[in-house]
Amino acid sequence: MRSADRADPLTVAELLWRTESTPKTERPRLGINSILASAIAIADAEGLDALSMQRIASELGYTPMALYRHVPSKAHLVAAMTDAAYGTPPVPTARRRSWRAEVETWVIAVLRLYGRHQWLVKTPTTTAPIGPNALAWTEALLRPLARAGLSGADLLAAATFLSSAVRDLARIAGELDPAAAADYGRLLAERLDSQRFPIMAELTANATFGDDDGDIAPMVWFGLRRLLDGIDAYSKGRQTRGAVAPPCD
Repeated sequence: MRSADRADPLTVAELLWRTESTPKTERPRLGINSILASAIAIADAEGLDALSMQRIASELGYTPMALYRHVPSKAHLVAAMTDAAYGTPPVPTARRRSWRAEVETWVIAVLRLYGRHQWLVKTPTTTAPIGPNALAWTEALLRPLARAGLSGADLLAAATFLSSAVRDLARIAGELDPAAAADYGRLLAERLDSQRFPIMAELTANATFGDDDGDIAPMVWFGLRRLLDGIDAYSKGRQTRGAVAPPCD
């Protein structure tokens, strides 16, 4: 995103938190909630490229200038609708549920969220989370990772890496052409030289490539569980060395 298209973080934060305190009940006049609901509906159906202040105004029966009294720019609109679309994160159902199970529940929930709002993974990341809903999702991930024994910079690094990896894999899944994914193994088999690409050639021969039709779930769960294994071992190692850490489940 060009710098001219970026919204000032302070202005965005003010808009997001003002939106948080605005009653969700519809009113006869134009309001921020009706603007965001219309914007989300358009993006869900047609993607972010179809979104414009003119389009939203037309859908709501107003002029674009009427929208600008509530949202100063399209960049602010995208930031606000992104936070609104996130909604609230899952609440742990078991009081003493393991931290690993809580992280996995978070990942399942965020993947479903990206499935409902595929445009979310394409919104620009210009700042760390600052909206109430995005912060709630971050807190919901930090909580079990803290219970695993992480703290400080380690805690933030693990949460950032995990959430970014899941988001990017969801983006890739949304962009993949299923037909091309199904043909991927065959295309490789016809072109790979086993001397130059020995490992990839072996994987292709064993149908490891191109047998999943672009399904990212196995990649997500393999990566996630190995990451959690590593966090578990790292945390236990810190405790063994005498580092202060919260107790693991």
